[in-house]
Amino acid sequence: MPVKHGVDLEAFGAFSEHAAEHPEEIQFELEARGVYEGRAGHSLTKVEQFSLGGEEIDRETREYTFPMGAWREVEEAAGFVGPTDRPEPVEVALAALTGCLNVAVSFTALHEGIDVEGLETTVRLDFDPRIVLFLDEVENSEHTFENVDIEIEVSGDGLGEAERELLEAGARRSPVWNLFRLPHDVEPNVRTASSPIPGDD
Repeated sequence: MPVKHGVDLEAFGAFSEHAAEHPEEIQFELEARGVYEGRAGHSLTKVEQFSLGGEEIDRETREYTFPMGAWREVEEAAGFVGPTDRPEPVEVALAALTGCLNVAVSFTALHEGIDVEGLETTVRLDFDPRIVLFLDEVENSEHTFENVDIEIEVSGDGLGEAERELLEAGARRSPVWNLFRLPHDVEPNVRTASSPIPGDD
């Protein structure tokens, strides 16, 4: 059983062949929920069920909770009572991008037969919070972020320019990178407790 990057290559090859012939079976519907904790800016974000190939998968053992908030120094300066320190949602979005880029690069290494021993991705950006703090108009949201800087460090035997170019091209297959980069129809729809559920008559 040949194994590379922790993957059984024969099983992966069979999976890829089946997925190519039946793409409808590898379509996902994903979701996350953020539950407000009664403190400005604080939520518990939950990742649980998902759908794969039109089938909902909802295991009791699959429940991941991420506390969201802000930086203690900022909460203290802003007058929060009992300031705490939590990952800020923008940071978590950047963390998701690093993880997904690592997925894309490692799958590229697997696909191209490249030996990778070390892989580390760092993402940075400048963040202007004036919009969310009501210090500027929402029409100026395009100024909230500067360009995202991405650095991917890869180590391993026999890595030359050809391998570097393949891995860099493969990084562009990252779904989260494309979620960041491409335009999507994203609109917040607010429903109060007394509002009818869409589709109900």
